[in-house]
Amino acid sequence: MPRVFHGWRIVAVALAAQAVTIGLTIIPFGLFTSPLVDEFGLSIAEVQFGISAFLLVMAGASAAVGPLLDRYSIRSLMALGSVLLSLSFLGMSLASEPWQLWLLFGLGAALGVAFAGPLAATTVIAKWFNEKRGLAVGVAAMGPHVGGFLFTPLAGEWIAAFGWRETLQIFAGISILIAPLAWLAVRNSPAEVGQFVDGLASAPEKPEVESDETGWTVSEILGNRNFWALALVIGIVFGVGGGWGANAPRFGEDLGYSVQHMSVLIGIGAGLGIPGTLCFGYLADRFDNGWLIRIVISLQIISFITLASLPGETLFTGAILLFGLAGGGLLPTYASFIGRLFGPASFGSVMGLAGLVGLPFVGLAPIVAGSIRDSSGSYVGALIAFTITLGLGVAGLALIRDRRAQGR
Repeated sequence: MPRVFHGWRIVAVALAAQAVTIGLTIIPFGLFTSPLVDEFGLSIAEVQFGISAFLLVMAGASAAVGPLLDRYSIRSLMALGSVLLSLSFLGMSLASEPWQLWLLFGLGAALGVAFAGPLAATTVIAKWFNEKRGLAVGVAAMGPHVGGFLFTPLAGEWIAAFGWRETLQIFAGISILIAPLAWLAVRNSPAEVGQFVDGLASAPEKPEVESDETGWTVSEILGNRNFWALALVIGIVFGVGGGWGANAPRFGEDLGYSVQHMSVLIGIGAGLGIPGTLCFGYLADRFDNGWLIRIVISLQIISFITLASLPGETLFTGAILLFGLAGGGLLPTYASFIGRLFGPASFGSVMGLAGLVGLPFVGLAPIVAGSIRDSSGSYVGALIAFTITLGLGVAGLALIRDRRAQGR
């Protein structure tokens, strides 16, 4: 009886890690806006400083963490991130001043996610899969959506029933569970367990391209036009997505929906990202990745245009769910694109450096949206700005050329 390919066990752990690290941080963050405004007397923009700091540090740290993941034990780094995230949540539950929250969330939790979250998950999968990379990353990329679907409605209920501090203590207990899972299952390469990429019976005769095995240096990556075009586009999309996600619950409250209602709706939207992830992961192995990213961004633009019209409940619900469905397609397509353009040996480095390029977008979007709401009393201006910015992202994809046609 043939051995089960260990790569799929790693995919399962990668899914769980992303469910916890993103499902307990970025997705439910907006649910804490009103409780923090009420307790500390903050403006909405001041609350959004927390998620901006988190996204900035997470993206900035990725530039350093990516090369570490390419060189050292990924399971050790993921376990470290799990512990750091858990301790940060516990410390936040005891905070008495806003700056303590932002320090623990914006630094401690962000570093924890940088080590244990999507970057680590996609990097280790890229080392285990080649022909099935898009599918494998797509399955693992369901993690944030599974986490959002499970934890966001629960977080809304826990905040209402117990309070925001007690909810963070529950988050701490959940996030520590990733450490033993990663330690038991994650390995850097198939060779460590006597297997081959994609579960093949023997090693491939030769790599798809030579640079897949030798890797790219940092200077080569930074000197490549494809890197800058892709990094800027993805930075825009992630920044806009983060800015919207952090403000979506408050936008719903402005339209008369309760926090509990929004938590359920956002959770369902995150859940719809699961079929989106699987579908785009499957397609990413077969079709042009650039056009798939264009489709994802176009669906998000439609969602924002609909929301900017301040629609009734049916269209409002549909737009929220459409955004969640579209968001599911981004990570597997992005990961497949990196593998196609730069190869698996440089995957962590490329994704980490791209996170650094995206810093201005992920850092500013939540605060800008909150500031527009504070000054105008409405999120319409922010939604229009998000729509225009995503349109620029679509245009930027035209600068990317296939690596095999362009060369290094």
